[in-house]
This record gives sequence, structure tokens and C-alpha cells, in this order.
Amino acid sequence: MVSYKSFCSFAVAILLMLASSSAFAGGVHNGVVLETIAGGGYTYMEINESGNKFWIAGPQSSIKKGTKVNFSEQVWMNNFESKALNRTFDKLLFVDSVRTGVAADVPAAPSSLRMNASSAPPTKPASVFSDKPAKKYTVEEIFTKKTELNGQIIKIVGKVVKVSKGIMGRNWVHVEDGTGFPGSNKVVFRSVSGIADVGDSVTATGRLEIDKDFGMGYFYPVIVEDSTFMK
Repeated sequence: MVSYKSFCSFAVAILLMLASSSAFAGGVHNGVVLETIAGGGYTYMEINESGNKFWIAGPQSSIKKGTKVNFSEQVWMNNFESKALNRTFDKLLFVDSVRTGVAADVPAAPSSLRMNASSAPPTKPASVFSDKPAKKYTVEEIFTKKTELNGQIIKIVGKVVKVSKGIMGRNWVHVEDGTGFPGSNKVVFRSVSGIADVGDSVTATGRLEIDKDFGMGYFYPVIVEDSTFMK
């Protein structure tokens, strides 16, 4: 169970992220893990990126020391105190995920777009990430076949029922199509710049990922990344 103090610390961190437009940089980093520490629902990693050493914090992970990893900037925190570790980090980068392997560098988004994603240019269609065109599924099928579809480019035709902008450097668009059951009747699509409005009828496309745990109880059996929306 999450303690009240931990929840408050998490809430403060989110408010600080939203309060600072410079927090959302969006650049991709490649590095080698020098050390890992688990605590407070996060995994902290010391990273060596071409001789530059710094600490990051992300969802709990089993990635080991010496592993080559890549991750996208979400928010930098100065003098961040981790009560779970009883330690203060001079500078700490929060990330939404840590991926193994090396990724091509992606330049940071201009500051004018970081907190106003609706004004950002559309991203490339999600189908560019796959040799095959995106296949249409219902929400119910996504949940039923999630293991089979993990990592594939999918699309859903439905209605936008909720939108959260600029959270952890992404827009979170919730889409329903009338199928599924309570608790599994909508799919969240995440995008750096793609956006839609509540009430829009859209074709939402992206790469399906399963069992994503962002910490502090934010767990998604299915979620769709690198999303685009056509009205």
C-alpha cells in the first residue's frame, strides 16, 4: 500500500513537472548503466553517457549493471530528495521507461511545444514503424489478444472520452468504441505531439505495449505509444 507521504511526494513531483515548461525536453539518451538502486516504487540508475555521468529514475526494472540502455527525457529535478533511499540527488532525470540497446538520437522538442502539444505539428503516421500497415481492432479484441499483439502497430476507430495533455512529456488520449467490459472498455493512446479533443470520433493508430507500470499504482495492461489521430 502506498503511504500518504509517498503519495504527497509523487503529487508534488507531478505539479513541479507541470509548472515548468523547460522540464519536458524529449531528447533521447544512450548510455551504460553503472549502478542501480530500487526504492519508493522507482528504479534509480547511474548512467554513463559518453563520459557524462548522471542519475535517472523510472519504473521498477530488472536491468542490470553494465547494460546499454536508451531513454527519453521527461523532467529534470534539482536537489531531489528520495526519502525511500534517504538520499538527495543533486540532479535527477525522471523517465517514463528505460529500454535496452542503442537508439538513434532525437532532438529535443522546442520549448514552445512542450506544454502546448495541440499546436505541435503532426507526427509521422505510426505505420512507419512497421513493414505492415496497421490493422484495425476493437477495444475488446485489444485486451483479449494483447499478448499476441504486443509490439505491433494497431488502430482503433472510436470516440475520445478523456484527454490529459503534457503529462510525463506525452498527451494521453483515452478512446472507447462501445466494446469491452468495465475496466477494459477503453484504450489509452500516448503521443508526444498527436492530440484529439474529447468527443472527437477518431482513427487512433500506434504501437501496442502491454503491462506498463509507471509506478505509484499507475499500471496499464495495454497502452499504445507513438500514436497519431485522424478525425
